[in-house]
Amino acid sequence: MGTRILKQILLCLCVVIFTAAILPEMAVWADEREYPVSYKKNPGSEEPYIILEEDAEDYMVLPGDNLWEIARKLYGEGSLYVDLVKANQDILTSPNLIYPGMTLKTARTGYIERTEAKYGGIRMGEYSMDMPYGWTMGYMESGEAWANFVIRGDGVVACLVRDREKETSKVVQDWEKCAGKIEKYAGEKYAAQVSDLHFEHYKMRNQGDGTGEVYLYSFLWHVSSDYPSLTFRVCMGMKLTDHIQAEFVGFASDYDIQGCVRYITASFEEHYDGSEDFTVNDSNMSIGPDLNWDLSGMFNPFPFLDEYFTSKLEQVTGSNTKDEGKGKYQGRT
Repeated sequence: MGTRILKQILLCLCVVIFTAAILPEMAVWADEREYPVSYKKNPGSEEPYIILEEDAEDYMVLPGDNLWEIARKLYGEGSLYVDLVKANQDILTSPNLIYPGMTLKTARTGYIERTEAKYGGIRMGEYSMDMPYGWTMGYMESGEAWANFVIRGDGVVACLVRDREKETSKVVQDWEKCAGKIEKYAGEKYAAQVSDLHFEHYKMRNQGDGTGEVYLYSFLWHVSSDYPSLTFRVCMGMKLTDHIQAEFVGFASDYDIQGCVRYITASFEEHYDGSEDFTVNDSNMSIGPDLNWDLSGMFNPFPFLDEYFTSKLEQVTGSNTKDEGKGKYQGRT
């Protein structure tokens, strides 16, 4: 009994030390910020909004359905039937005239209060983005993993900004197919580390100088089978504007990093100055290692996370997990 309890204490201690090593500058704010997507505006808020339009999905009307019940079933609130009316105004002559077998589009418009806009965020000549209040800027490295522009606070977000690549547009054109490739890659190369994959896609409008599209996927990263409680929530976000693709890799142990990365990604804006030689590749924002995969033009976050977390674990425990065949670019092709 005593040996088992001691082992549990040592495991917990390792988790604490490891988390401190991963997030050395992490701050726990008294007012921890969250960035939820709401499907109706807050009438009492004076903050500007990020407006996100979801992908349309089909719903076949069943006998006895009405728009209020469908909205309650899909969205959790019947009063949101107005979103169904808006998404289907081309086929609905009246909200009361629906019939079994009719196919409705279920896309909604989401809103995120842009609470950080008033603090200025990160401003560069060709682009800008919001940053959570109180977070700091720096870099990160562990083993052969590195990122030369990182923001830290209740989590860590590594930033990669570059000129938009043609291959990227082709890859994400069918986001459902792209998501399937990501899921397959993670399952084949990182089955022990990755679980709970979730995908999102939004079109944007009414934001600054342009629009753009936002692509996100999040998952749980299991650092080591020897330490089952050592997990981090990871979120990968990408914003495509007319000339730029901005990609963000965020992770945290006990924080809504998915909401945070969604907010930062969606807040990213391009500021095109009209010049023919417009480029952001000279901003020197990069993350490595960046191994090739089938999704050409998109950053591959899995080898980066693998190397970063494996090397940090070695530093904390003194073990050489790479020699045991764990980590170290196991996704290399």
